[in-house]
Amino acid sequence: MRLLVLLLVTCATLVVGKIFTKCELASDLENRYGVAKEDVKKWVCIAQFESTFNTAAINHHNYDHSKDFGLFQLNSRYWCGDKGKNVCKMPCTALLDDDLTNDVQCMKKIIRETEKWKGKGTGLSAWVAYERRCKNMNLDEYIAECSTNADASNTIPVRQVSAGNNPPRQENIPGDYVPIINNARVPIRPKVISNMHPPYMRIPMHGPFIAPSPYHFFYQRNY
Repeated sequence: MRLLVLLLVTCATLVVGKIFTKCELASDLENRYGVAKEDVKKWVCIAQFESTFNTAAINHHNYDHSKDFGLFQLNSRYWCGDKGKNVCKMPCTALLDDDLTNDVQCMKKIIRETEKWKGKGTGLSAWVAYERRCKNMNLDEYIAECSTNADASNTIPVRQVSAGNNPPRQENIPGDYVPIINNARVPIRPKVISNMHPPYMRIPMHGPFIAPSPYHFFYQRNY
C-alpha cells in the first residue's frame, strides 16, 4: 500500500518537459501566449541558444551553485525558487513543463526590471544568448521559415522528455554552435575551459565592463 501511494505521488509530481521545433514555439508564443510578433523572433532565438528549445533543460554549472531552468534558462538565485529573491514568485519547477505561461510572465518581468535601470529597449540584454547570438543576427531571415504561409511539412512532431533527462537537441543548430550555459543572471565567465561546462567566477564590483543591477547581479557591457 505504501509503495502504491509513493508511486502515485511520484507520478503526480513528475514534470514532463517538451522539446519544441522553432516554428512550433514561434506559433505558440504569438497565438497561445500573446507575445508580440516583433518579439517572437527574438524570444525564439534566445530559446534556441539558451536551451536548444528544451523546456526541461537545467544548468547546474553556475559558480554560485544556483541553477538555470527551462526554455529561457531563468536563474534560481533571482527569478524563481524558495532560496533566492524569487522576483517572479514561482517555483523553478514551474518552468520545466510544456506550459509556457509562467515562463512568459517571468520573461516579461525580467525585461521590465532590466529596462528600469538600463533604459528602454535594453530588456533582452538580460540574456547572454541574445547579446552574443541573436542581437546582430538577421532575425527576419531566421524566422522566415515559420511564416504562416510556410508549407505544413516544415512542422516536425515534437517528443516529450522528463525533466530529469535533458538530451541535447542537435537539429537546426549552426555548425559553430556552443551552448551559452551562463546567463545574464550570473556573472560573466572570464574564460572557457570546457565548451559544455565552463567555470564561473565572480567579477569586480566596479569597472568599465560591468553594470550592477538592483538584484546584485551583473551584465557585461558589449562595446
